[in-house]
Amino acid sequence: MITRDQYPRGWVVLATDTGVGKTVVSCALARLLIDHDLLPRMRKPVETGCEVHDGERQPADGIALREAADGRESLETVCPLRYLTPVAAPEAARREGETLQFKRDLAPILDQALADLSTEERVIVEGAGGLLSPLADDALNVRLAEYTHLPAILVTPDRLGTLSSTLAAAESLERRGIPLAAVILNRRPQDPSDDDAPDNHASLVEWLPRLVAHPPPVLRFDQDQQCLAPLLRGDT
Repeated sequence: MITRDQYPRGWVVLATDTGVGKTVVSCALARLLIDHDLLPRMRKPVETGCEVHDGERQPADGIALREAADGRESLETVCPLRYLTPVAAPEAARREGETLQFKRDLAPILDQALADLSTEERVIVEGAGGLLSPLADDALNVRLAEYTHLPAILVTPDRLGTLSSTLAAAESLERRGIPLAAVILNRRPQDPSDDDAPDNHASLVEWLPRLVAHPPPVLRFDQDQQCLAPLLRGDT
């Protein structure tokens, strides 16, 4: 039996592209942790496309992450860097006359998230866009996993055409020495659900062992956090 001190310290949630379900998966994982008497520390270091309400920039993903963790931490802690334009973070910052540097602006957020973790706490860090999308002027989203040394969760849409981007992403993580805890196939409302839909699960189970030394579990995400339970086992 795996005890809680053998669970991973946390995960970095990355994706093959933007809009494929990182936040939905991150929130479900937070609720799963709470169900197992664990305390999630949620972080979305940068969010773009924020709307302004009552004079404050409201990060929709950051708000969802905070609520999924029962509001344990302030929104400013969960999502400290917020920009208005819905483009890659460094471009959004430049449009507001700012620059984003990983060591100066992002590393302190990650250091704080990992500091003084109790045995009951786990960190969930969500990227912004695809894993090879720019996160700062000098870093891609994948840098979140490189810097924190946390295993990555790769979220990908369960639709036609996902195999190439998913396998390329897994291979990219492998080349960087980043452990891949799981590939999450997310069936979104706009993705096909009829009998002609491809069996991406079977294809990924077949091909991932040919590309990565330690192939991760491939999990179908159906909005039920219990399908993420293998992430809490020591074999991921």
